[in-house]
Amino acid sequence: MPTTASPTSTENPLTTCLTGSALHYQRILAANPHQPDALIAMSLIALASRQLNAAIKMARVATTLAPCLVPAWVALGQSLKASGELSEAEHAYAQALQLDGTSALAHAGLGELKIVTGQAPEAIRHFRLALQRNPASTAAHIGLGNAFATTHRHAEALAEYGRALAIHRPLPEAEFAAGFILHAMNCPKDAEIRYRRALLQRPDFAAAWINLGSLLREQGRDLHAHAALQRAVELRPDLVSAWTNLALLAREQRRPTVAEAHLRKAFALNPGQVETLVSWCQFRAAENDQAGAWQWLRWALARDPDHAEAANMHGILLHNEARFAEAIEAFKYAETLGNKPATSNRANSLLDLGRMPEALHTHELAVQRDPFHPGALYNLALTQLRLGDFQHGWSSYEARWKFREVHRLPRLFSQPRWRGEPLNGRRILLHAEQGLGDTLQFCRFATLVAARGGFPILQVQSPVERVLHSLPVVRTGLAQTILLSAQPPPFDFECPLMSLPAIFATTVDSIPWQGAYLAAEPSLDDNNTQPEFQDSLLDKHAAHRPVRIGIAWAGNPRYKGDGNRSMRLDTLTSLLQVHGIDWISLQKGEPALQLSNLPPNIHVRDCCSRDRDLADTAAVIAALDLVITTDTCIAHLAGAMAKPVWILLAHLADWRWMQSRSTTPWYPTARLFRQPVPGDWPSVLQSVIAELRAFHSPAIRPARAA
Repeated sequence: MPTTASPTSTENPLTTCLTGSALHYQRILAANPHQPDALIAMSLIALASRQLNAAIKMARVATTLAPCLVPAWVALGQSLKASGELSEAEHAYAQALQLDGTSALAHAGLGELKIVTGQAPEAIRHFRLALQRNPASTAAHIGLGNAFATTHRHAEALAEYGRALAIHRPLPEAEFAAGFILHAMNCPKDAEIRYRRALLQRPDFAAAWINLGSLLREQGRDLHAHAALQRAVELRPDLVSAWTNLALLAREQRRPTVAEAHLRKAFALNPGQVETLVSWCQFRAAENDQAGAWQWLRWALARDPDHAEAANMHGILLHNEARFAEAIEAFKYAETLGNKPATSNRANSLLDLGRMPEALHTHELAVQRDPFHPGALYNLALTQLRLGDFQHGWSSYEARWKFREVHRLPRLFSQPRWRGEPLNGRRILLHAEQGLGDTLQFCRFATLVAARGGFPILQVQSPVERVLHSLPVVRTGLAQTILLSAQPPPFDFECPLMSLPAIFATTVDSIPWQGAYLAAEPSLDDNNTQPEFQDSLLDKHAAHRPVRIGIAWAGNPRYKGDGNRSMRLDTLTSLLQVHGIDWISLQKGEPALQLSNLPPNIHVRDCCSRDRDLADTAAVIAALDLVITTDTCIAHLAGAMAKPVWILLAHLADWRWMQSRSTTPWYPTARLFRQPVPGDWPSVLQSVIAELRAFHSPAIRPARAA
């Protein structure tokens, strides 16, 4: 989670207010080194330039020379607060209020201190007392807005920033603070305007550069984000949050060496800062270094056992180790500390424990607590879809575009997004967005788009483009396909393939299916890369031939959850020992190399490892009696071809296979075999073997072939 600069962590508006006339006192101090007012001004100048020891020293001298001077005690409180000496700072403000119980400066300073110590109601009370004395205090209005912001009273916070701006313009601190709130309210365009306005008024506003960079990173504008964050560290190389944000950006760009270098700089600046330790923990976890993540987390919790994000990371690391019950308790504790994402994380642990209704309720609670958090909305969508609530699930699923873990760099178009209006012959770009299986599953909706009067242009990944030529709407000339890497022809609308179910209000009972919608080419062409198998596979109805079954056991290793859905080939040994079956490997990529390690008594023909694309694979599948596969694109291809396909699923499988079902409405010819408990592939294979003996029984084989 990025660490941005909140209004309460930036240059203090009260300090800015007081330092406005500080230069006037420099001349006085030159003539009289013991002049209290000049010492106060110099203390504030030192504070503004982050010379904290000097600021404290001069403020203490001022209080010694003039113990009845309220601004001297306020200046001392400000300096002590900035250096982290909070109890002494509170004593200084109390001294000021003993001298003048209505002092606007003292109440505002104490209000800022109460925000830092997490006492928002007390902070609000002090700022209101300051405004009673001085309604025109911009510092008090900004402080009151900051106090509202810490309790998520966003509308009231914006109102206070607006009052400060009505009193005095330009006021970059108020513009920045308004940008922070608008950012939290998921109004990125308005937030960007405010951040840029603050920077126009004050180009050296490092905190505004940090938050602008974070905002741009969230929108996938990585080059601009990097420029903004780089400007922040040029202005303030001592700002830890600038380095941690640069590290997060590099991590998302899959540049771990650069990310680590940035984190080292952050750590060197402040080895004891818990936020940096947590950032290290997150980085090591993202690099699959669970042991390293635990080490950094232990250091963070040793520094602050009640740090909200550290508590959340505690739950995440436990969840990663499948210690779901313990993770739930850790997430609960993080929630009590105010960590909002912990609620959604707890719901995910409940899912893994099979407590589905409770998980759904908790995901709903997470969205209630943080309605604009894309991760919470996305997790709720997956749970709704998993449980068959397509009515709400598809609309919630649109949150994926703001969730960087799904779409790091969303595509931007000048053409409008299609929302379902009549197309009247206009051209619509339907573009792939995630994996090959997703494209195969959702390309069927192109037929419905054509029925609305549009001409679909299916822009898809190279491995699926050729097999989509068999899609009826393409084959009949009512649509066309192009590569995802190609410049599309002119079009009027755009729509991601996986947004089409929401547009068509798809339910479990209305998933488009009128039979196979993908097919193999009429024959294996002469350029097939593995011709040694052509003759035997093309002879589909050879007398007395064994049952031909295709197998695939591993998906895309770059997919985050691949370790949960894929297996090694040797896991299938018991299955491959079933007699009377001609086993055909449909596996692609590096896992296909495992074929060479099979025992000599097991024979599996490699028919697909050198395929050009999935059109070649479809030609092999067409000659098979059955496909058995884990959750891979092969499952979707076989299902779209209406080929009998048995899909081996993890205990908590992907949302599209729903829950506790042995069939799927997406592919009527598919059967689902689920792990009874996490990691239990042997039980799955026992069930498959039992069913397989019935499947290839000679008594039923002719009917199946027909």
